[in-house]
Amino acid sequence: MAKYSLLPSSDPIVLNGVSLTCADLVGAAQQKSKVTFTEESRERIQKGREVVQGIVASGVPGYGISTGVGSQKDFKVSAGGVQDYNRRLARAHATHVGGAVLPKSRVRAALIILVNEFSLGLSGVSEPLVQLLTDQINGAIMPEVSSYGTVGAADLIPMSQIANWLQSTPEAQELGIPGPKETLSLINTNAITLATGAEVLMEARDILELANLSVAFSLEAFRGNLDSISESVNLAHRRRGQAQVSADVRHLLRNSKLWNVGQARRIQDPLSFRCASQIQGALSELLDRAVEIWDQELNSVTDNPIVDTADQCVRSHGNMDSTRMTLAIDGLRQAFAKTLDIAGERLHKQQWTEFSGLPTGFAEANSPLGGVQFLNLGHLAASLITSAKIWAAPSLLLSVGQLADGVEDTAGHALHSVADFERILEAARLILSIEIIVSIWAINKRDLPTSTLGEGLRGHAAQITPLLPIGTEGMDVFSIEPIVEILRSPSQHWNFTSK
Repeated sequence: MAKYSLLPSSDPIVLNGVSLTCADLVGAAQQKSKVTFTEESRERIQKGREVVQGIVASGVPGYGISTGVGSQKDFKVSAGGVQDYNRRLARAHATHVGGAVLPKSRVRAALIILVNEFSLGLSGVSEPLVQLLTDQINGAIMPEVSSYGTVGAADLIPMSQIANWLQSTPEAQELGIPGPKETLSLINTNAITLATGAEVLMEARDILELANLSVAFSLEAFRGNLDSISESVNLAHRRRGQAQVSADVRHLLRNSKLWNVGQARRIQDPLSFRCASQIQGALSELLDRAVEIWDQELNSVTDNPIVDTADQCVRSHGNMDSTRMTLAIDGLRQAFAKTLDIAGERLHKQQWTEFSGLPTGFAEANSPLGGVQFLNLGHLAASLITSAKIWAAPSLLLSVGQLADGVEDTAGHALHSVADFERILEAARLILSIEIIVSIWAINKRDLPTSTLGEGLRGHAAQITPLLPIGTEGMDVFSIEPIVEILRSPSQHWNFTSK
């Protein structure tokens, strides 16, 4: 499987509007890498700015330049009132409602996205504004920004809070920022959604690896039939994701005793074991596609209107629509929920005598408390799986109603979809950790030496086994948190490398 790694670097991220990736963005935002933009970008920005200045000088109506915005598009803004209008536009849209705020890394990522978008010269903002944004990314403490206020047709309210913060700096005052169209360009973008989604998609890569690890542990603990992940089975179907997941699980189980003839307890296991590579393979394909879509969107201009330097005009459009992003994330949320559903089935069947051959709930002989811990773990997993299924409901077809006097009559709801995806991933880490706990407990109940397990499982089993209250259930309150941390991706490195 392809893997991201986030490696500290002293080299600045060079933004040119065409090559920013999710991995680059998350790395730059979290590691606080310096950013810069190219001289070619500077020239494009200057040419785009000339078009905007020409519209102001001519008095020709230009949406958001010499007119109001949204339902106020027919109101004229006087040449002398441009700066005051732009400042008030940011403040008017920056309403605070309290509640959750964005992590500082995501605010920083949103600024990086702005510079990358502006570097194409299609927004018509000034070169001093882009330089100011770059300087703030490289040196400023990020502001507190609300996570509310977007329906998926530009992240207007949180981006307005960023715009108001930027325009209130002494540097902006000295440079005469904002000029015509600059507030609109700062707020009419999906930068918050893109920043949040990029970080969540990188987390999803780690969670998929954890899901593959949990399948390998369950097969080992259940003494499952490994025919289901064999190369022969993969060749019977043209499913790239299934083949990759099967290969990853086989890699984790290399040199396991389970490969020996006679080790599998059944000729055919329950579907939650047999179909894991198919389901997680479908998830893998959707995840790759979602990252591809996000990488493309990071290098696209959503600012409306865009500048046409060839015809010296601006053109209205709907590029801020987020339907494409929402479709990608909606599908992923359902795929992860399905993956977690079968993880719940596997951890349940490990404790069910008729399926596993082990005592119900792994109960100790003559102990009334033996199975209580597993009743508890099963309830935790079931509760989290239920939540994941609720959060997996599609966002795209939710009604937005009529906004801005009916001008804004549709929206993509991308940030809502991303927010629910993040909740699913938080639950997923816990659910999959519980499945691995149950599997390691079952491995101990079967008296399987660590040396007989797949090589990719031995280290985890050795670390986790001493943390389990095997035979001492109820003596102390058990916490899975240390185990969740052990199973967390140890590298947190996201430069793109291959396994």
